[in-house]
Amino acid sequence: MPKGNILSDSFEQLAELGQTTVKQGSKQIAQTFSPLKILETINPQSPQSLESPKSPESPKKDSTTPLDFSKLQNSYKNQEKVKMESLRNRLFQMVKREDEKSLERKKAEEQEKKRKESTEKQEKNRQIAAQQSQQSEGEPQGKVRRSIFSHKKVAQRSQAEVKPATGKQ
Repeated sequence: MPKGNILSDSFEQLAELGQTTVKQGSKQIAQTFSPLKILETINPQSPQSLESPKSPESPKKDSTTPLDFSKLQNSYKNQEKVKMESLRNRLFQMVKREDEKSLERKKAEEQEKKRKESTEKQEKNRQIAAQQSQQSEGEPQGKVRRSIFSHKKVAQRSQAEVKPATGKQ
């Protein structure tokens, strides 16, 4: 027996083992997951059943009812009508709210204009009054002529003070 390196021999053996394992593993997986093999294991007696799944000898009874497309269309139309009505109502409410908001804005603008006009008028009146008072203060005025028909103003006489229960002393 020739002497060799133990490590090199073990690596060669591992490499060969890995190659054979890969080859055998892929073959086994292909056999295990092969659809033909699975069907053969399930039905080993009827290999012809693979070729023709439906045989005329054994007709299958339909366990499902046929669809009535007119009923489906009607139900879908009804659902769509309900959705359309809800969307119409929603749109109507949105438009109505916007109209109300615009009317409120217009009213607020009108009230603001009226308020500004009234403040401007008041300010004008104040300025006119201030100008008149300044003019009247600056110029001396003479006697105001009265009408001949008016009576003279008489100073009101103050009455003597009367104290009750007092007499001469």
